[in-house]
Amino acid sequence: MELLDEAYSVVNSLLERVKEEEKENIENAAKILAKSLEKGGILHVIGAGHSAIIGEELSYRAGGLVPVNPIMDTDINVYHGAFKSTEMEHVEGYAEIVLKAMGVQKDDTVLVVSTSGVNVFPVETAIKAKSIGCPVIAITSVEYSRSLAPRNKYNKRLFEVADVVIDNKVPRGDAILQIPGFKMKIFPVSTITGAFIAQSIVALAIKELVEKGIEPPVFLSAHLPGAKEHNSKVIERYRARLKYL
Repeated sequence: MELLDEAYSVVNSLLERVKEEEKENIENAAKILAKSLEKGGILHVIGAGHSAIIGEELSYRAGGLVPVNPIMDTDINVYHGAFKSTEMEHVEGYAEIVLKAMGVQKDDTVLVVSTSGVNVFPVETAIKAKSIGCPVIAITSVEYSRSLAPRNKYNKRLFEVADVVIDNKVPRGDAILQIPGFKMKIFPVSTITGAFIAQSIVALAIKELVEKGIEPPVFLSAHLPGAKEHNSKVIERYRARLKYL
């Protein structure tokens, strides 16, 4: 099998597993998010390193929810120092500082993304967010996480502390392809399955609102007629809470 064919096959099989095995969890997460939005809350998306990509994926996106706050803190983001972000993920107490700085409130939902799910930052984020009163959704690899010992004072993994856990089905180490003559695996897939999960949660939450007769705040592509007026109107309600704007 050619490398591209193999990659396509494995990615498709992982997405199929997510769809079939995580459907109920995704639906539950969507209901939680819809309930937050009904109350005027917003969705905070947080992850260290490459997990932060999921927050970017959901925010300021045509066809996506307006009240999404990607927590792109410079100290845990690879764009502002990859080595630093790796170290900061192990610093106790930093998650609480970030949550306070982002203005996380009781009626909000917090989506924590961490494929390994064992380091201080994602676990502490989930625990501290729950102490505020926020429901916590996790996107993580249960298989990968179970193969590792917790690296935090709580002795917990992310899937053990979140309210709803959605397994991204990523194997230990993230990468999926093996090339003959090269001992390391390549082609990490956590962003692919993670983005599918995150967008599915949002889509189902929007559907939930529509079915209740609530107009969901959704971005219109800036290239379409009337977009500037529409987007300005829907943003205004949440502008003060969306820290990335």
